[in-house]
Amino acid sequence: MWESLSMSGHDPGEQRRRQQQQEQFAESVAGAVRQPASAHTPEYVKLATMDSTRSSGDSAQKASAEAALDDASTAVEDAFQQHHVKIEYDGRRFSLKKLWRFVGPGLLVSQALLDPGNIESDISQADSSGYRLLWLLLLAHVLCIFVQSLAARLGVVTGRHLAQHIRQQYPLAMSAVFWLLSELAIVGADIQEVIGTATALHILTTMPIWAGVVVTAVDSFLFLYVQRLGVRVTELVFGLMVTTLAVCFWLEMVLIKPDAGEVIKGMVIPRIPQGSAVQAVGIVGCVLMPHNLYLHSALVGSRKLDRREETREGAIREAMRYFRIETSVSLMYAYLINMSVVVVFCKAFEIMRGEGVPYVASLAEGATVLSHVLGSGSKYVYAVGLLAIGQSTTMTGTLSGQYVTEGFWNMPVKPWQRVFITRGISLVPALAVALTATAHIDLLSEIINVVQAVVLSFTIIPLLKLQAHGEIMGPEFVFGRAARIAAAALTLAIIALNAYMVASVIPLRSAGMYVALVAVVLVYALVLAYTAAFPLRCVWSRRVLVDRAPAGVRWLFGRAALAVGAAPPA
Repeated sequence: MWESLSMSGHDPGEQRRRQQQQEQFAESVAGAVRQPASAHTPEYVKLATMDSTRSSGDSAQKASAEAALDDASTAVEDAFQQHHVKIEYDGRRFSLKKLWRFVGPGLLVSQALLDPGNIESDISQADSSGYRLLWLLLLAHVLCIFVQSLAARLGVVTGRHLAQHIRQQYPLAMSAVFWLLSELAIVGADIQEVIGTATALHILTTMPIWAGVVVTAVDSFLFLYVQRLGVRVTELVFGLMVTTLAVCFWLEMVLIKPDAGEVIKGMVIPRIPQGSAVQAVGIVGCVLMPHNLYLHSALVGSRKLDRREETREGAIREAMRYFRIETSVSLMYAYLINMSVVVVFCKAFEIMRGEGVPYVASLAEGATVLSHVLGSGSKYVYAVGLLAIGQSTTMTGTLSGQYVTEGFWNMPVKPWQRVFITRGISLVPALAVALTATAHIDLLSEIINVVQAVVLSFTIIPLLKLQAHGEIMGPEFVFGRAARIAAAALTLAIIALNAYMVASVIPLRSAGMYVALVAVVLVYALVLAYTAAFPLRCVWSRRVLVDRAPAGVRWLFGRAALAVGAAPPA
């Protein structure tokens, strides 16, 4: 284990001193094997313990080490740890039965693309550009498939999720910034989900919006019971929620009878209507969610792979293939639902304009529009779908926050604590909007979308940097040159789109505002460049934490003092 850490030298005294250090460290590892790891156990001791255990021949210790390597968590609490799905590797090329065992993580992730904020974006798209941006909506979902597959790939190959990697590879100050930005994105999405669910309750029961906000904030605790039933039951329940939304809007799409030719034309002919550039960028921004990357990289850890030395590479490649298929199907399922929302409201608005009836293109007024076009019963179908997806996305948001907090701070956070914190924060702005004026909900959604766009750039850069690092991903799974170039181009395109969306919402009414805009863009670009150029803090060499940065870089960026060639302390 020490060959990669040792430095060349011919001094016998130095060699004896190093040998004594290694023996002391081996004794500390053996002691760590005999004792359960705690939240304060150093990571290099935990992982070196696993490496030592695999070579010791002790079957009980070996099983424990493999289980620790296989879980997508270290010292943190995994909500599904007692219900992991064990996957045996048999070397077969493809099996529908085995694919079914991988179905679940992508389905949970797809719900973020269908939350009330995205449904409101679909309604706004139907009003401003009709069917003409359906092709861009499809492209955004394809792009999302690629990015989410990278997040799943990181979790499958390394056995650790994105938040844990960022915490290990960046200094504490930068990790704290990443964590804070991620929490802002999660709370922002939670606000949209709370208000969307409250809107559905208002349609179904005439309950005031503010009362619906309070009820939604409280009833989320009831969904924690589902999580206790295991990962497969949780995935089944959330899959039923998504299917409820799909059935509701597909039924209304059949009843409203849209122009099939226009729908197909909108899906295959790229065009951006005049004045819809901001709307087009917003479509991409609403589909790519930063907290989804953290969530997906963690959820794949619920599948326990066969990571024995002789089957490890084959099992990982098989898992990546099945997860890629599952993610693609789940997100295309989400696209068909989003497309049906756009199509239904495109036709509804067309009928309203033809009759000269005024309308408002918003989430709250969507029921009124459908009621006028399809009859009073349609608003209840609309509300049931909105309620189902609003409730399910609140739970996936809770899971995202749980993994983010645990990963960045390496401490367990129980689900009810996470719900209490997230809901306590999101309840204040949601109640403020509900009590003051519901007309401000659109403005709040716009602000939240800007926050999501800013945070996404700071999430996708570390994700791609990790994929390109050979000693983290391993020589078998590291990005090649072509993949690195494609990833860099993708990152630049996403950053440019998000920067454009942020700049588009700043009112430019004076020369001072232009100066402020230029200053904001420059600061944004510099911070992103700093994040991209920041060298990764350490690598896992034979399961031992090693800081490979030069001494000057460690001093400049606040590196941990783990020098190459020195044995880790006991």
